[in-house]
Amino acid sequence: MTCSRATARRTRRDEPAPRARGRGIVGCMTALEFVDVATARSAPGVRIIVSGLVPSPWSEATKGLFHVAKIPVRAVRRMRDGADITAWTGVDHIPVVLHDAAPARTGWAAITTLAARLAGPDVVVPDDVAARAEVMGLLHEIAGEDGIGWNSRLQMIHASLTSGGERGFSLPVGQYLAGRYGYTPDTAARARTRVARQLQLLRDRLLAQRALGHGFLGGPRISALDVYCATFLTPLSAISAEDCPALEPRLRQAFGCAHEALGELVPAELAAHRRTILEHHLAWPIAL
Repeated sequence: MTCSRATARRTRRDEPAPRARGRGIVGCMTALEFVDVATARSAPGVRIIVSGLVPSPWSEATKGLFHVAKIPVRAVRRMRDGADITAWTGVDHIPVVLHDAAPARTGWAAITTLAARLAGPDVVVPDDVAARAEVMGLLHEIAGEDGIGWNSRLQMIHASLTSGGERGFSLPVGQYLAGRYGYTPDTAARARTRVARQLQLLRDRLLAQRALGHGFLGGPRISALDVYCATFLTPLSAISAEDCPALEPRLRQAFGCAHEALGELVPAELAAHRRTILEHHLAWPIAL
C-alpha cells in the first residue's frame, strides 16, 4: 500500500489518517533515520539506540513514541557487538535515548516523558495531571518491572534455563538475563496470573473507550498507550517470517516461548487492536 492509499483509509470517524503499511515509519516519512554511531554521536536533537536483532518491545515502543510525537530521530541499531555504543553512551543495554547534551535516558518512563514534552500537550500522554498519572500507571503495567514485557521475558528465560538452552535463548544468554530480571522458578510461575490480569485491564480500557465512540486506548487519537500495547503484545503473538523478516530463526524461537506460555491469554479485542495500530499507524511488517 502506498502512502496516498493508506491516507484514504479510515477505520473510525475520530481517527487521524493512518500510516502506510509495509515500510511503515521508515517508508512513509523521514522522521526516523538510521545512521552509524559516529553520525549519531556528533548530531544534535534526539538520537536513539535500539535493537537490530529482535523486536524488543522496549525498543519498538521507543521508535513508535517519537513517530507519534512527530519528532525527527536519528537511530542506531545495536547488534551483538555494541562496544562502540557502550563507550559512547555508558550504557550496555537498550533502548537508549539521547537529547542534545542531556544525560542518556534508558528507562521507559523517562523516555516517554521526554517524548511527551517534545511533542507538546496531549499528544503522547495527557497533560491533565490526574489523567497523566492514570496513563503512566497503565504504562507501568505494560512496560515496567513485573509488567507484561517483564513477565514475557521471564517466560523466555524460563524456557532457556529449564531446557539447557534448547528452547528460549541460548543458555549463556538465558543465564545472563536471569540475573537482570530476577528470575526464579517462582517468579516465572506467577507471571501467567499477573499477565492475565494486566491484559484484562487493557481490554476493559479499550472497550470503555469504544463505548465512548473512540478507537484508541487513550481516547480519540493514538497515544503512548496504543504504542506500548501494540509493541509489548509482540512477544505474546506468533511472529512469522512475514511479520518480522529480519528476525533470526534462533531468536524467533526464543520469542515463540513467550507466545507458547502466554499467547492464549491475549483477548481477541487486544490482538485486533495491536494489528490495527501496527498496520495503520506504526510499521508493518516489523522492521528491525
